Amino acid sequence: MSAFRQHRGHAFRTSSRLALALAFLFAAGCATTSGADPWEKSNRKVFAFNEGLDRYVLEPVAKSWDWVVPELVQTGIRNIFDHANRPLVMMHNLLQGKPYDASVDLVRFTANTIFGLGGLIDVASMDGMARNEEDWGQTLGVWGVPEGNYVMLPLFGPSTVRQTVGLAADSFSAPYSYYIPIWGTVVTTGTRLLNARAFYLEEIQQSREDAFDYYLFVRDAYLQNLASKLNDSTELESEDDDDLYYFDDEETDSGKGDRDRGL
Repeated sequence: MSAFRQHRGHAFRTSSRLALALAFLFAAGCATTSGADPWEKSNRKVFAFNEGLDRYVLEPVAKSWDWVVPELVQTGIRNIFDHANRPLVMMHNLLQGKPYDASVDLVRFTANTIFGLGGLIDVASMDGMARNEEDWGQTLGVWGVPEGNYVMLPLFGPSTVRQTVGLAADSFSAPYSYYIPIWGTVVTTGTRLLNARAFYLEEIQQSREDAFDYYLFVRDAYLQNLASKLNDSTELESEDDDDLYYFDDEETDSGKGDRDRGL
């Protein structure tokens, strides 16, 4: 077995054990308050920090990105990241006991690899194929790990105890982390998040203006979406892979919805 395969196998086993151990450890104390927000006071402080960072740093950079990078290229970047993550999604569907969804992931990955220029073009969505979105947080939920309290994470945004544990495990499971150095992973993750922020410029701005309490809006939208994903009741083409304050990609007003189907 090559050194690369040994490293990959060790990293996967580590992420799996980390997810299970931490989930049961943290969720044990939150089993009776699933989705509740007893930490609202501190969560609001973190939320205010995130909002300030977004307004004065991320949003201006995202606007520049949106102005400089053509829409076609932005869509291609998003497709590439989704394509790279597809084997991991397939694995989670198998772990959750959903072989049919896993087979859809396999067909999607194969089709986009062969006919979509290695994932640059999402030909599978063009053909109406469902895009499943699974992660460690959802898998732990299917396995019976309690959701725990709602928590606002610095930089990462809304989460729950279980999803936070899943996020840590996901970071070890990212496919591209095995092929590039740490600094490359940072650049790659930054590009993905910046590209995602550019996708939601209009939606976030409109929600900030319309919401009576934007904190509550973000919290409720996140928890509802999380419950929907866990219950497998999402829309056929719901794509919340970026978890950017949770906006569905039914962007009818902005005109960006069509680009999520492919180039």
